[in-house]
Amino acid sequence: MLDKIELGKMREAYADTVIELAKTDPDIVFVSVDCGSHEREFFRKEGKGRLIEVGIAEANSAVVAAGMASEGFKPHVLNFAYLIERMYNQISQSIAQDSYDVKIAAYYAGIWGIGGRSHNCIIDLSMMRALPNFTIFTPADYWETKAIVKKANSINTPTYVRLSGVPTPQVFEKEPDFSPVRVMENGDSCTIFCHGTMVHESLMANKLGDLNAHIVNVSQIKPLPKQEILKEARKTGKVIVVEEHSKIGGLAEAISSLIIENEPMPMKAIGVDDIYPLSVLMEEPDVYKYYGISSEDIIKTVDSITGYENRPANFFSSYNSNTGD
Repeated sequence: MLDKIELGKMREAYADTVIELAKTDPDIVFVSVDCGSHEREFFRKEGKGRLIEVGIAEANSAVVAAGMASEGFKPHVLNFAYLIERMYNQISQSIAQDSYDVKIAAYYAGIWGIGGRSHNCIIDLSMMRALPNFTIFTPADYWETKAIVKKANSINTPTYVRLSGVPTPQVFEKEPDFSPVRVMENGDSCTIFCHGTMVHESLMANKLGDLNAHIVNVSQIKPLPKQEILKEARKTGKVIVVEEHSKIGGLAEAISSLIIENEPMPMKAIGVDDIYPLSVLMEEPDVYKYYGISSEDIIKTVDSITGYENRPANFFSSYNSNTGD
């Protein structure tokens, strides 16, 4: 899985799956916000009458989708993650309060955008977690995106799916069955909870750092799978949460509240600092390292929480050259 890294775009998996679902469900409509060319083309040609194009009126898309849902349709809405901020009041007032069956997906979530600090969105989970009635998912790769879009489509309440916008490493060889919590690797040094792009990063750290960590993919952020998370945390008694999101308001805060209230144990969070991240894709060969969420950062954090002090002094210099960072 890590020896030969294959890339795939979550965005393409989303498009493929929405089209697949729409072919058998005439109630599915696509609300386009001047994006989603592949989906738009399908709905324009084969799903006539089921494409609603609102242009760059992002806030209106939430209201239109809510109206369609109120009439029994199942609207799917796609947008850039940072534009959730522009839509937020309408999502809250028109979708969440009445729990309308609207499926929102947002891509270019995280720190890999190239449009400057306005386009790099690391606060979307904090906003969406605060809204009652929403179920929130974050797939780890292309294949899990397909499983999650299908799961989201099957739920009769609002959903939010968080997608990366760039090709990301695949951690699954085929589409898995949906699971809100999935053990990726067994270990006993500590439990690493991760989601999205950080699943691969955690697996790579586990291998290259010989960490013997218990790697757990949490693909359902809300409702939080509390009992499953507590079960996996108890296996090692030490917890690290890794996410390509702000340290504020994401999975780390959700899990730390759960741990504190139920079974306090040592815990550390790896996430992006409380900043507006700049676009560094063209200048930095390793954007994750630039923002402190790389596999190297995971190894160092595991060493600190487990008290491991025997790593060779030159380990990270050789580690960097070996991984191409």
